[in-house]
Amino acid sequence: MTNYLRFADEATFRSAAFVAGLCDEAGTYVQYTHDHAMDIVGLLMNDDAVVSPDGTVTTPATPMLGWHINYVGVLPTGWDALLVSPVAPRRVFA
Repeated sequence: MTNYLRFADEATFRSAAFVAGLCDEAGTYVQYTHDHAMDIVGLLMNDDAVVSPDGTVTTPATPMLGWHINYVGVLPTGWDALLVSPVAPRRVFA
């Protein structure tokens, strides 16, 4: 089962991943092992861009709140508080 998580920002996620043993001091993530899979989606954009009939973007899309992660496996301690339930996930594990 995929867990959809939203952290406040990238720095908050990096810190949480470090504490959980999923990131080293150099910022390298342990994304895939036999125990877990972590898909760092990052910043997502809303579907609110305005595009003119000729295809020119007149108003760019705005960012959604948070830094998004998809995670399969037992969640690290405290990460369950960051779970979200998207109606239509933007990215999923195949």
